[in-house]
Amino acid sequence: MAVHVIALHQVYGELIFRGLKSHEIRKSRKFSEGDTVFLYIARGSPYLLEMTLERLGLDRDRLLTTRGTIAGGFEVGEVVKADFETLWELTKDTSGLTLVHGEEGREWLREYVGNYGYAFTIERPFLLREPVSREELRERYGVRVEGIIHISTRTRKPWVRELLEDLMSREAIFI
Repeated sequence: MAVHVIALHQVYGELIFRGLKSHEIRKSRKFSEGDTVFLYIARGSPYLLEMTLERLGLDRDRLLTTRGTIAGGFEVGEVVKADFETLWELTKDTSGLTLVHGEEGREWLREYVGNYGYAFTIERPFLLREPVSREELRERYGVRVEGIIHISTRTRKPWVRELLEDLMSREAIFI
C-alpha cells in the first residue's frame, strides 16, 4: 500500500472532513484500494468556497482546514474506471461537484476527465492534530509548495520518505 500527498482545493477538503464528499475523481489511476492519501489544502476559488459555505449555513470562522497546510487525509476505498456518463451518475451527489458547481458540475467533469476517468471512495477521513504548514515543508524538508503537488512512497527521494514517515507518525483525529 502506498502513501500519497496530493493537492486539493480547500472547498473539497472542507466537504471531505464534514462527511459531505465520499468520492474523489481523477483523470488517471494513481491510487489503489488501501492507500493512504494526505491532503495539501491548496488554492481554489475563494468565491466557490464562500458560496459553498453559505449553502451549508457556515461562515469562514467555522473552517476545518487552512490553505497551505497538509491538514489531514483519508484511506482509499474501491477504485472504479468508468466512462464520463457512468462517472457522473456514480459521483454527481458524492463528489462535491453538484454542491460546489451546481448544474455546471457536469460540464466541469466532462472537461476534466474527457472520455473516461477514475473514481475512488474516500474512507476513514481524518484531520491531523498538528497540520504541516508550507513553512514547515520548506524549513524541514527544503521543498517549496505553492499549489499542485503529488508525491508518494513510489518516489525514492529521501525528503519524501522523511515527510511521509513524519505524516504517518502524527496524531490523527478520525471523523
